[in-house]
Amino acid sequence: MCIGTTTSARMVRFTEPLGAQYGVRGICGKGGFPDEAIEPMRRQGMVYFAIVGGAAALETTQIEEIEQVEWEDLMPECLWKFRVKDFGPLTVGIDAHGNSLYRDVQNAAKKKLEELYARL
Repeated sequence: MCIGTTTSARMVRFTEPLGAQYGVRGICGKGGFPDEAIEPMRRQGMVYFAIVGGAAALETTQIEEIEQVEWEDLMPECLWKFRVKDFGPLTVGIDAHGNSLYRDVQNAAKKKLEELYARL
């Protein structure tokens, strides 16, 4: 069996309900999370952990046990609860205070691009 993350942007609409109704406090995925997920995550005290895309073989070796599977009819997009050991490497992409590494990088890139255009 191989466990790999899905594109996180598809999960934005479920973010707040997962936190409010099910107590989810951490989401792990690849590809970043859009800005519209930041405020619901902040309200729920949730964090987004980014993992390297294409690292499914490594991720699978770090899972000690599948503890629970919810909404199996949505396979492979169902929710899995794992017990992991030494899981990662992970990067905190969005923290529980609403800070977003993705937004920061985009803003820095936009500023740099404006500086480059100004020199032309």
